[in-house]
Amino acid sequence: MNKVYGLREKIKSANSKEEIDELLKTGKNFEFASVETKRAWVSTAKFRIAQLSSNDTAQTPETPVKSEKKKTSKKK
Repeated sequence: MNKVYGLREKIKSANSKEEIDELLKTGKNFEFASVETKRAWVSTAKFRIAQLSSNDTAQTPETPVKSEKKKTSKKK
């Protein structure tokens, strides 16, 4: 069974700047995509292009950011 990937996942796995540009052009035709979604595509594309040009594998867009909540004491 083939997996269906969204545009952002395709950008993350793109192997060249030209491929990323083609994917972004495809995204411009998505009329129901929100502005935030389109901004996320561009951000991911910039990150991936930088990653491809530097050959740095230390950072990956898939790495989730963990936030820690601090416990606050209630004052009486």
